[in-house]
Amino acid sequence: MPAATGSRAEASERVREAIVSATVRIVAREGVSAVTHRRVAAEAGVALSSTTWHFGDKADILIAALRWTARREVTRIAAIADRLGAEEFDAAAWAEELGDWLLEQVSGEREVAVALYRLQTELLGRPEARQVHEEWGEGLRALGERVLESSRTITPDLDTRLVVAALDGLRLSVLSAGDAETSWLRPAVQRQLRALLG
Repeated sequence: MPAATGSRAEASERVREAIVSATVRIVAREGVSAVTHRRVAAEAGVALSSTTWHFGDKADILIAALRWTARREVTRIAAIADRLGAEEFDAAAWAEELGDWLLEQVSGEREVAVALYRLQTELLGRPEARQVHEEWGEGLRALGERVLESSRTITPDLDTRLVVAALDGLRLSVLSAGDAETSWLRPAVQRQLRALLG
């Protein structure tokens, strides 16, 4: 009996994940207004009843999609921190890694990044969205503090906030302009980290 319950719970989680990732794709391609239970069910390849079972209304689906994109970002940055290890902080290595990450954000991960901004704008001011932003910020700041422990900075929290804001601004400027020319991104990240962290 418990095994059946476990596999049922796992199947339910896979359906929920399919619904959320389908929502992200719809938001990226067509905007938030295109999100309906019926449209998401069709995109996810699940029954309409599955979307209403997992999410009571459109706002619930959008919050879940925002949380999914935010967690994905923290996970990707954490993977960079794990790759670079606990060695002494190396601004050049971090600049290279974050430059690669940013280029991926505006190319291969473009759909997710566009959805992230559209979701943030749509949900601005909602308590649930504020909670997601708090979790997101805490995750990035915790990573920043861990990474900057071995740096010369005396303000790791402030420096992390500045780096995150600058990367966010660079990403948004490329996505907004639809600029295919991105060769300037990596040098911009390198200059920014050198200026902030030496």
